[in-house]
Amino acid sequence: MSAPHVVSIEKLVAGGDGLARMDDGRVVFVPGVLTGEKVEIELVSTTNDFGRGRLLRVVDESPQRRVPPCPHVADGCGGCDWQHLEPAAQHESKLAVVRESFARTARMQVEPRLRVLDAAARRSTVRMVADHNGVLGFREGESNESVRVGSCMVAEPMVNELIAAGLLEGAGEVTIRVSPRTGERGVWCLEGQMVRGLDESIARGARGVVHMEAAGHRYRVSMGSFFQSSEAAADLLVDVVTRRLNGLELGEGGVLVDAYGGVGLFSRALSSRFDEIVLVESNPQACRDAITNLEDCAAVINQSNMEHWDPCGARVVVADPARQGLGKGGVASVVATDAEVVVLVSCDPVAGARDVRMLVDAGYALGEVEVLDIFPETHHVEVVSVLTCDPD
Repeated sequence: MSAPHVVSIEKLVAGGDGLARMDDGRVVFVPGVLTGEKVEIELVSTTNDFGRGRLLRVVDESPQRRVPPCPHVADGCGGCDWQHLEPAAQHESKLAVVRESFARTARMQVEPRLRVLDAAARRSTVRMVADHNGVLGFREGESNESVRVGSCMVAEPMVNELIAAGLLEGAGEVTIRVSPRTGERGVWCLEGQMVRGLDESIARGARGVVHMEAAGHRYRVSMGSFFQSSEAAADLLVDVVTRRLNGLELGEGGVLVDAYGGVGLFSRALSSRFDEIVLVESNPQACRDAITNLEDCAAVINQSNMEHWDPCGARVVVADPARQGLGKGGVASVVATDAEVVVLVSCDPVAGARDVRMLVDAGYALGEVEVLDIFPETHHVEVVSVLTCDPD
């Protein structure tokens, strides 16, 4: 064990850790802290440029620190890494992380708006891990070990019923998805474990289907397809994107490209505004879901990676990539559509800022930026950036 060090936390950064500096100037990242705190840490890893520290004790505590409301945090559960922050501090910190991400990565100053879920909203999709006895839990922070939980405070009651049921025989990862609005439930064991004690109404396996309702529409969602963390989160995302398009007074018509379109959440919700929808998605199960979800829309489904897709002309592109963002290939495909408007939904603020920089360099102008707190009690955010380009 290394000798303890006392450091001051300068800020919280993308990824959720606090940033401090050692006496020799090296940066050290520390989980479980707040901006402005003085803490005692143990170094657990180091390089020439930075290190990682483990919190030993808080020397000077922030007034925005609280006792985590979930008892499993004390057991080591890493599912909700910001429960030690008061809700207002979570919001302030998320906005600060997005501002810094744009300043450092995009070299742009932004003042994003914050949108939050209703306090009663709970997650309807969770990924968990079962131990060798089949008991469900979540990963420990910075570890592959699991912490058993009997319930999860941020999950829907229907999820907690399945957690408590004792579903599995053997260890492995499992995804649970429920819809409080349709009453449907599903379980997908990613490593092929046996599921026991489930009635026939519960969907099983990657191809099992749970219908979700969001933004006034019903969606077929296979267990192996991506959907937002809750129906309320999907509602909020669609509302923000719709409001941003309404604010541009685009009118109706033309082609919408729904990039990384998944099961068609945005395509279905926005279909009445456009003459044609072109959805691009690499996951074959999600594409099958999208075919069903968009069967009454003028839609073309392209099963393709965005960077390998043969771009078509579009009036608007809505892009909701995975955590790595668009990257150079995705940006090139978006730019090749000659879209007047690009709405970029980013689940990593640094990747989102990088993608915005590339789009701006390609001729787009950045307008509104909104931060959506659809993962309360964690450092995760969704960032919605609206970019426009003169069609001439």
